[in-house]
Amino acid sequence: MKPFFSYSLTASAVLLSFNAFSSGLFLQEATVANAGTTGAGDGVYTESAAAMWTNPATMSYMGESKTTINAMAFDLEMKFNDNNGSEDGKAHSILPSAGAFHTQAITDKLHFGLALGAVGGSSLDYGSDWAGSKLLEDISLTAMQLNPALSYQVNERLSLGAGLQFSWASFEQSMSGITAEKDSDWAYGYNLGVMYQVSEQASMGLSYRSKLEHEFNNNISLDNFNPTLSSGMIMPDIVDLSTSYALSKDVNLLSSIQLHRWSHWDSTILDANLGNGGAEIKRDWDDAWKFAIGADYRLNSDWRLKAGFSYETSPQDDPSMQWVDLPVGEQYRYSVGASTSWDGITMDMFYEYADLGSVDMDRLNVNGTFDGRIHFVGVNFTF
Repeated sequence: MKPFFSYSLTASAVLLSFNAFSSGLFLQEATVANAGTTGAGDGVYTESAAAMWTNPATMSYMGESKTTINAMAFDLEMKFNDNNGSEDGKAHSILPSAGAFHTQAITDKLHFGLALGAVGGSSLDYGSDWAGSKLLEDISLTAMQLNPALSYQVNERLSLGAGLQFSWASFEQSMSGITAEKDSDWAYGYNLGVMYQVSEQASMGLSYRSKLEHEFNNNISLDNFNPTLSSGMIMPDIVDLSTSYALSKDVNLLSSIQLHRWSHWDSTILDANLGNGGAEIKRDWDDAWKFAIGADYRLNSDWRLKAGFSYETSPQDDPSMQWVDLPVGEQYRYSVGASTSWDGITMDMFYEYADLGSVDMDRLNVNGTFDGRIHFVGVNFTF
């Protein structure tokens, strides 16, 4: 295998594996139920059908039927400052995202729900002049999930839920004249949840989403040499613990703790079908934790105001293990929102700022610092 080709295939594999589904850019915003709180308390929130995504057991407390439509746009920017005197880099994109959710009572105790959401995706173009152009010029990845679920109300305080995940993803990228042509794949999993009403003021929920594994086979365009790149992408299993507490009739306090289990994903096998058995890409990731807190305040009979903050730990802090697509570091999210209702329709509006932090990279002659951020603006309708 040509050395440069081997080098570029390695870049392809790691880019494929890191992009969009890492905690670096795991876009839960399109499936958030309580817009404006950075997802705090979603596992016990019952005013939006989107809560079934985090915890299907919430459907038992949503009444006879409920439908929620989420729509948003996000402005993503990544900057690279080179330490070796080479050209700095910058990638910027504005993209839409959406979700649709419906719950329906089958009996007094049994509810059915169906969710469709964009759970990840990005499109970045650094161009051909920056310091890491041999590893990445542009990349595009999209992922959608369909999630049917059932919930069963055991008694007035306890409900159980379970669902199936049908995940579709597509990927393509290019670097220094090499193109990995678009390919798509389906993956399948499940989710479970329980919700418990501790008292009239407090509730808590515990839920689990299973790991998903996608397999891609991208045709590589390289002069007269056109192999197929086979590689995998993993979406981690997620554990969520959510709580809500009514401090007064006007104020609700919300919290969530999530565990994204990246520690079992410490390598990727890359196979270009050249008869050498492929190559192993070392990763050595840790589990990532997300902590979110929020508040929901009734301003008057027409409006509620919301605010939230979340912090996520980094799955990788070693500069020699970082990569150029969206390097992963600690994340901070800040969100505000407002909701109002008329004629049986509730409208939630929100703005969120995600600080992706400063991440050092020193790998394969790319030495510098990445700085990233995302602006989210969205509106949700529930009826």
